Amino acid sequence: MNVLVFNAGSSSLKFKLIRMPGERELLRGIVERVGEVRGRARVFCAGPAGALQEHTQACSGHAEAVILALAAIDRAGEVSGAKGLSIDLLGHRIVHGRDIFAGPARIDDQAMAQLASIQELAPLHLPPALDVLRACRDRMADRPQVACFDTTFYCSMPAKSYLYAVPREWYSRYGIRRFGFHGLSHHYVTQTAADLLEMPIGELKLISAHLGNGASITAFSRGRALDTSMGFTPLEGLIMGTRAGYLDPAVLLYLQRRTDLDLAQLVELLNNESGLKAIGGCGRDLRTIMAARAEGNPDAALAVEMYVHTLRKYIGAYHFALSGAQALVFTGGIGENAREVRQLVLEGWEDLGLILDPDANHQTVDGRSGFISAPNSKVKVLVIPTDEERMIARQAYQLVVEPEAQRYGAPAVG
Repeated sequence: MNVLVFNAGSSSLKFKLIRMPGERELLRGIVERVGEVRGRARVFCAGPAGALQEHTQACSGHAEAVILALAAIDRAGEVSGAKGLSIDLLGHRIVHGRDIFAGPARIDDQAMAQLASIQELAPLHLPPALDVLRACRDRMADRPQVACFDTTFYCSMPAKSYLYAVPREWYSRYGIRRFGFHGLSHHYVTQTAADLLEMPIGELKLISAHLGNGASITAFSRGRALDTSMGFTPLEGLIMGTRAGYLDPAVLLYLQRRTDLDLAQLVELLNNESGLKAIGGCGRDLRTIMAARAEGNPDAALAVEMYVHTLRKYIGAYHFALSGAQALVFTGGIGENAREVRQLVLEGWEDLGLILDPDANHQTVDGRSGFISAPNSKVKVLVIPTDEERMIARQAYQLVVEPEAQRYGAPAVG
């Protein structure tokens, strides 16, 4: 069975076709610059035998991006044979499921209405995702579709972690709580880490750090998420590329009184003009900031220092909340490739039983997975390239195919 996975961003649409249950990637692609008024979308698709497609085309929105992606898959099918690239099941990454969705869900009219009702919780991501879902339902109505949520990984989080210390009515009436995000990524690397550590996941105590333009850190304890840095929205927690991370909320009221900015404008600045971009003064990309730091730029150096300091605080807090983590995982674009950042984060923790292997740390980049801790390190440190699309394919397959196989007493087949 082939599962087509769509991952809709605010101005992009990533897609992968994965053969299940073996999880073999058949092709991958992305439609970029979706909906740009003056621009043309760029379509990339790496198909069978490494055949690469690349072209530009006008694309008004995510519904049209689906058409471009399906056309790219059809062209790739001409290389391998249409049967080899058939689409049997669709899986979709959905950033937010509130507390409505406790796990992956089949897409039907009710699910679509429920998703539409919570768009304000993720205004940059849910509307494009809904456009993709509608387009797929229109064009492939006979194929089952499954929504997989970043938030459901945290449904098992205890109340002591997901509740804020605010009037209880805020939660009971308005649903104000910590939801957590990047859950598909954290779920994937947690399962992979358990395999690499050769430990039952029900015994594992692990800290996973997803570090990219968006960044979050999660404490995982014996089969469930214990705590996470992102909150009601992805704005809370770590310093990120353009997001401020944690902040005294009274700052907003103070600035509202002393500037011409309203609350919505201030939150916009916290989301898009803060973080590394604000401190370093040379953009949001950590590679650029690290290069400026190496050239002696004091603002860039401060940005890196603040980024590392905040991350170390969360790792330390979660290590003790877990009564001693057994492993720490780095993932995401920065976590997988920024070897110097990993070194700075782990510096001086030998007394806590966390010892870096400098050679392994240097070599483990560019998609490589493995241990970067020294053999005598009590806490194992791993780099695991994340694969949200693989996690989505896995969840969609488990929801749709495996119950059917069990129902008829037959093994699930690909």
